Formats: sequence, C-alpha cells, structure tokens
Amino acid sequence: MSDPKRKGLLIFLGLLMSSLFLTAPGAPAAEKAPIKVGVLLPYTGVNALAAKLVNEGIELYFDEIGRKAGGRAIQLIKEDTELTPTVGLTKVRRLVEEHKVNFVIGPLSSAVGLAIHDYIRKQKMIQVNPVATTRELTSPEKASENIFRVCETSDQSNYSMAKWVFKNTPHRNGVISSADWAAGHHSVEAFKASFEEAGGKVIREVFPKLGTMDYAPFLSTIDVKGADFVYTFFTGTDAVRFVQQYQEFGLKKRLPLFGHNVTTDDPYLASIGEAALGIPTVGHYSFTLDTPRNRVFVKAYSGKYGEPPSRYSEFGYTAANVVGAVSEALKGEVEDVPRVAQEIMKVALKIETPQGPLAFDKYHQRILHMYVLKVEKRDGKLVNAVVADLGKVAQEEVWKWWRK
Repeated sequence: MSDPKRKGLLIFLGLLMSSLFLTAPGAPAAEKAPIKVGVLLPYTGVNALAAKLVNEGIELYFDEIGRKAGGRAIQLIKEDTELTPTVGLTKVRRLVEEHKVNFVIGPLSSAVGLAIHDYIRKQKMIQVNPVATTRELTSPEKASENIFRVCETSDQSNYSMAKWVFKNTPHRNGVISSADWAAGHHSVEAFKASFEEAGGKVIREVFPKLGTMDYAPFLSTIDVKGADFVYTFFTGTDAVRFVQQYQEFGLKKRLPLFGHNVTTDDPYLASIGEAALGIPTVGHYSFTLDTPRNRVFVKAYSGKYGEPPSRYSEFGYTAANVVGAVSEALKGEVEDVPRVAQEIMKVALKIETPQGPLAFDKYHQRILHMYVLKVEKRDGKLVNAVVADLGKVAQEEVWKWWRK
C-alpha cells in the first residue's frame, strides 16, 4: 500500500475510534461550568461579626450539599461592602460584570441594599437578600422579579412588637432611639406608628450617629420627664456600647429598655454582659426554638463552628438553601432568570427552615413567625429565650401606616 493510502487509512481509523469512544456508554461528559454565587457582606467594620455569621450559615448549607446542585459545582465569590453604599455598588457591579455570577446573597446593610437595588433590578441574575430589613426593598414600587428577601422587613418585627408592648406592659409614654441610618430610622418609626395607633405616645426621638463611642450626651436627652420606657435599634458594637452605657448611666431601672433583637444579638451578648439581662426584644429566631428542624440545625452548626447559631446564621443558611434548592430543581439550568424566579416560588413551599416552613409573598418577601425574646442566663450563659409567639406576620399586614 502506498504511503498516501496508508496515511489516509490511519486517519480514517483514528476518527472512527474517536467517534466510538465519545459515544460509548459511560464515556465522561464535558463538565458543566460552576454556578457562581456572589456573597456581598461587610466583612470589615462595625458589623463584621454579623457578616461572619451570615457567611457561616451560607458555608454550612453548601457544605451539606457537597458544594454541588443540579449537577454543577457551587462557586462562592466574596466581596466586602465595608458597610458603605458606594463601595457596595462597586462590589456588586464587579460580581455581576466581571465574575458573571448567577446569584448574589447580600447585603447586610439597608443603606447598601437601597444603593444597589436599582442596579440589581436590571441584571440577569437573582439576588437573595439575607439581612437588609428596610421596608422599601420589597414594597410594590421596588419589588422585582429577580429579588427575594429572607429576613423580615422593619415593619414585620417592630410594628408587631409595639402592639405587644402596649398590650402586655403598663408603659404608655416612650422614647425611641437608634443609630442615624436607614435601618434604624425605619425600625423605630414602625414601632412609633404602631404604638401610637394602639393608644400610646412617643415623646422623644434620639438618633446618635453610627459608630458613636460615648452615648452620655444622648442618654441625657433620652432621660426626659414623663417617659416610662425606651425602644431601640442599635446593631453590632454600637449595641454593645449603648446597652452597657445605658445601665452605667442608671437608666435601666427606671426606664425599661426594649428593642429589636439586634440590640441584644446572640453573638454580642457575651460582650454586653449582665447589662443585657431582662431586656425584651423582637426577632424571628432563637437557637432555643424547640423544633426537630432547628435541633438538627443547631447540632450541625455548633459542631462545625463551636457555638450555637444566631439570627444571622439562620438568614445565611436559608438564603443559601433557596439558591441550592432552585438549582437542584432546575437541574443546574439557572441562566433563565424569569424561570428561576418562578421556580423559587415553588420550591420555597418545600423548604423547612430552622425557623419554620419557608414562604414568600407576591413581592418575594418572606413571611415569618415573629417572637418576643428576653435575655436570660442559662447554664451560666446569656441567651435570648422565647417568651411570646407573635404568630406569622406578612408585610402587607403591617405596612398600612406608611402606605396611605
């Protein structure tokens, strides 16, 4: 056989063998690209610990499913917002435009949430908001097909708490105080609206700047004649300083302190110390909730991180659960955003979170059980124990005060 014929025959046989190999049963298929999940949190700044706990909840869930869903690997890409709106916008643009993420879990700050909201609405990706509570983000005006929120709104918690305070305590004249930022204003405003609607009165409002070190001037202002309690929304290390100084100033005995659960957050209780004892707050979660699903969650989380989960941990875990469940349901085909959004509404009904069954309203806002929690000492440690169940609260039930 001549060389040209022999060469042609060899090429033909090579192509034939390649074809047989590629079509043979059990031949490995090309590996699919990973599902990219951007995690947008303030890893530095006054809420860095809260961000760490959200991140731990996210990591725990994805570890539990082997970092894979719908036949595709899960790749986490993290960006630090530094708790700054302009930085948050820059970082989310990087996640979307450079990294081409399919999902974003974040942010933590309401101010950052508002800053990135209009940008995200225009992108072909899904945002799952784990912590930013400001009421506007899931209002009819701002609700979007590609945005979901797994934390409560500032109304669901604070508006509900005001009714409980009026009904279950003798207090009728209050002072409201929070750091001077969006989440704080919206939270205490919701409390005020509900409390005055019930028949009480807010006689003073005090708003120190975020990151205040010395609250003495503000505590003097809070100590106003006629007041019989104070309602607050301070977060992170601000909450530590405020609660400690509130007791040191001698106000706690004569002006009982109430607030949103961020005021006595589990991760900061050890730092606050005895000053937190007895403070009632409103929140969606406590690791002391005695349900089968929560017991499993607490065991897994404590085993991995050496401490019980917090509200932030539950938010991060649930946000990741949404991403994992919809990716699995769609067999990894998560590029069609309208289809993914529709599927999230379906799979949510099958998800049992540590807090209870997951459900979203038509604006993609989570419907949650709200609880009154009270700081107690158990086995030598401070905990937020459940003392009252406020029931399931949907945002539409508690936003009428500002949607007039």
